[in-house]
Amino acid sequence: MTRTRICVVFGLELAPPGGAERLVLEEARFLAARGHDVTLAVPRYDEDYLSEVRLPDAVTVVVYGDPRHRLPGARRIRRVLRAASPDVVFTHYTEQETGVALATLPTDPPTVSHVHGSVLWFPEDARHLPHRRRGTYDELVAAVPGHREFHGDPRPGVRERLRVECWERVKGRVLRETDAVFTGSNRVATELRGLYGATPEVVRPGVSRSWLDRYEAVQTRTLTDHEHTVLSVSRLDSRKRLGVLVEAVGRVRDRGRDVGLVLCGTGDDEARLRDAVADGGLDDHVRFEGYVAESDLPAYYTSADAFACPAWMSYGLAPLEAYGMRTPVGLSTDTYVKEILGDAPAVRVADPDAASWADALESLLDTGETPDASRVPTWDEFCEEKYRELVRRGVLPDGDESENRPVTARPSR
Repeated sequence: MTRTRICVVFGLELAPPGGAERLVLEEARFLAARGHDVTLAVPRYDEDYLSEVRLPDAVTVVVYGDPRHRLPGARRIRRVLRAASPDVVFTHYTEQETGVALATLPTDPPTVSHVHGSVLWFPEDARHLPHRRRGTYDELVAAVPGHREFHGDPRPGVRERLRVECWERVKGRVLRETDAVFTGSNRVATELRGLYGATPEVVRPGVSRSWLDRYEAVQTRTLTDHEHTVLSVSRLDSRKRLGVLVEAVGRVRDRGRDVGLVLCGTGDDEARLRDAVADGGLDDHVRFEGYVAESDLPAYYTSADAFACPAWMSYGLAPLEAYGMRTPVGLSTDTYVKEILGDAPAVRVADPDAASWADALESLLDTGETPDASRVPTWDEFCEEKYRELVRRGVLPDGDESENRPVTARPSR
């Protein structure tokens, strides 16, 4: 029996707490469980995090270094691909570099891209410039509040402009020619079609089934000494709009509600957020919890009266986790997990401003609705759906481990 060799090329550091990192790990774990040999190539990784997630023996993690300088990144990825000699290549955040690397190799294995967010979800980015000449750009940007809020007017030099023009053209060609393109939301799929002419399939990332199944056994804890507690779990990043949440909690307190806020996560925006808390006189009511291990998160979710996600976000796993733990959830109008949860019981969708969020939080604290955990997709469902589509397209072999056949690499185009 010959096992299929799969190389998953990831463009971000493998470290907590991001959703993209979780998706890649779940994908690698699933493919290994299906009997494939998986090489997970990353720029770098956090040793403690990798130890915590405990990947199976069939997954080999290799480090290739920083891919952000495009051609050097492509050379590093090429070395990984030559050594791994994969039958199939999966990419995350490395479409161009991996595409260039594969173009220089003698074989052309099937490729699968998972796009976590189009270029429009990256703020102040010169890569927007090649798309601004097309009418679809303005339409796409106007449809999402954060696309205006976080986009300025980048003015790169001639060399940088030429670089992004070339690499965006490469990305469009790669996405049009790859064997399958996946993304997590209809919003991102619309943007990939409009910007690159890609034809993506929407498959919804999810939550661990074991989390959902152990809900009754999770022990709650006291998060604050307030009557009500609002919880956030995310990077402390300006795109998460946690300053809006801090102000909203202050407004709810001004209305006479005894509410506290717990912010779980780390990031560059922490100092600014602490200043906002101090300026609002909320030092005794906002708690900075720092990084919380995944194993501890269920207790945080179940112990909160409401979970708040005011972020500009192309999807959002933390709201799904909280909702799966039966906690009422608030979402921003540009948090696109709203495509799943927006009309669910005990969910409120608010405009990205403090007044709207104060109203949403009060509504969540008073809701008598019961969250419907069946609305939450699981990682098993996500991976199975993606796998079935790849089998249907002939990218992966049909059957379980005992039936695995090698995928024959196509001659180089």
